Amino acid sequence: MSTNLGIPSGKLSTEVEFKARPSDPIRRSPSPEGTIGEQIIPPDYAHEQHSTWAELYKRQSAILSGRVCAEYLDGRELLNFPSNRVPQLADLSRILKNATGWQVIRVEGYVPEPIFFRLLANKCFPCTDFIRHPTELEYTPAPDMFHDLMGHLPLITNSRFAGFFHAYGLAGLRVRNEEEVAMLGRIYWFTVEFGLMNPNAQKRDLRDVRETTIYGAGIVSSVGEIMHSLSDVVKKEPFNAEVLSQRPFDIHHMQDTLFEITSFDELESEFRRWASSKGLLD
Repeated sequence: MSTNLGIPSGKLSTEVEFKARPSDPIRRSPSPEGTIGEQIIPPDYAHEQHSTWAELYKRQSAILSGRVCAEYLDGRELLNFPSNRVPQLADLSRILKNATGWQVIRVEGYVPEPIFFRLLANKCFPCTDFIRHPTELEYTPAPDMFHDLMGHLPLITNSRFAGFFHAYGLAGLRVRNEEEVAMLGRIYWFTVEFGLMNPNAQKRDLRDVRETTIYGAGIVSSVGEIMHSLSDVVKKEPFNAEVLSQRPFDIHHMQDTLFEITSFDELESEFRRWASSKGLLD
């Protein structure tokens, strides 16, 4: 495994019950799981994969304006994703490293929590290189590369979000039991995956609902989730790390309650405060 992160050699990813239906490339990547950055050699993608990426990119691009946060759009522009073909992890990692010092590490599926925390603590974000099947354009049971790249990478080009993400990884290295792992998992779900932003979120009913935008990767990478999350059927509550750490969620249904941060400054500072109070950060 091509890393110097102190992670034992072997398979990084773990099997999950609900797996995406992949669309097989002509040739899989020869790079071992765990290869970092510019060393990653891409698969030889078939026309079907390029067409799937192009369709997903087109659908997402058509509805982003006015619905996602400016930081996401800035990151998306910086990464300069191709619209008509599957991008290469090495190219994106190079841009990411220049922006915030983070890199992409190639994985083949879900990464166990202890390794995931270590990767984030070392400023490496795990990305798959398979793309969903054309029959799963609207929803895929497990994250594919469109989710990883279009959902997560744009925000990691932002220094404040990247600072929060790094602190999250460091906190994960100090967990002492399964409940603390679960608390971090709940915070991750309602921020990194399904977070919203409103500059007046803490004013509750006095806030302007028209100022709510999306930053969560699970929302941004799904056209259906984008429209659902901003609708009136979803209750919006102000960000509170302690509340999030205790809030259960269901991965198999669209969320009925989401949480709004006022800014990435608040996300980072409040997470650090919460983690410090739990003995997970100094």
